[in-house]
Amino acid sequence: PNRHDLGHKVSRKKDDGTEVEELYDPNVDFVLEEISKLVAGFGAARVIIEGHTDASMKPLLPDDSLVKQLSANRANAVKEALVQRYQLDQNQFNASGEGWDRPADANDPGNHAKNRRVEIRVFTAESE
Repeated sequence: PNRHDLGHKVSRKKDDGTEVEELYDPNVDFVLEEISKLVAGFGAARVIIEGHTDASMKPLLPDDSLVKQLSANRANAVKEALVQRYQLDQNQFNASGEGWDRPADANDPGNHAKNRRVEIRVFTAESE
C-alpha cells in the first residue's frame, strides 16, 4: 500500500523477536467514525482536511512538490474514506496538501512522527 493509504501497515518486532504487521494508526476507524458523526450532525457543515508531511527528506529534494503531493494524497484518502464509508456529501469537503510547511509544533519541527498527520476542521453553518 501507499504511504497515504489509511490501511497502511508497519512491521514491528515483538519482544520474543517475531515480526508482526499492524496498522500505522490503529485508531483510524474510530476517529473516522467520530468525524462522520460530527459532520452528519451538522447538515451544512464544511470540512477542511489538510495533509502534512515531515521534513526528513528536505535536504534531498530540490523543491517541495513531491511532499505537497504526498500530503494532498493523505488528505484525499481521509476525504474518500469519509465520503464512501459514511455516505457523506463530497461537496462538503475541501482537501489540501500542506507538505512540511507547518510542523505540528513549531518548537519541535524535527518530530517526524508528529508531523506526518492529517488535520480536520469542521465548520458549521452557524460558525461562518
